[in-house]
Amino acid sequence: MRSSRRISRGTNRASSVPEWCGWGCRPVLRWSTTEANLNKPFFGCPNYNVSGKRWCGLFVWADIGEEDIDKRVTATENVDELRVNLAWRIGKLEVEVRTHKLYILLLALFIIFVAVFMLLFKV
Repeated sequence: MRSSRRISRGTNRASSVPEWCGWGCRPVLRWSTTEANLNKPFFGCPNYNVSGKRWCGLFVWADIGEEDIDKRVTATENVDELRVNLAWRIGKLEVEVRTHKLYILLLALFIIFVAVFMLLFKV
């Protein structure tokens, strides 16, 4: 499912590179292989051009200096740690959803029980 976050595409300012792509991952620095933009750096979704995976559409040219690129590459090195944290948070939310579903089921059963009781005893 696609995230509801807005993604900037095709902008020329490094400050407009979002911290997260539409799939909740950090943008990855890559270099273009097209003839028109050979070796030009850009930030994109980690799933971009990966066989069998859909990508969110994030694509931003990295028209910034070499020092800024190094900082951004370093910032994306902890992707595995971020994925583990995200998986843990998703698991925690799934448990909360199951708990709330159980509460709703119990509440519905209680309401049915009270309704049947009232009908039988005409309270």
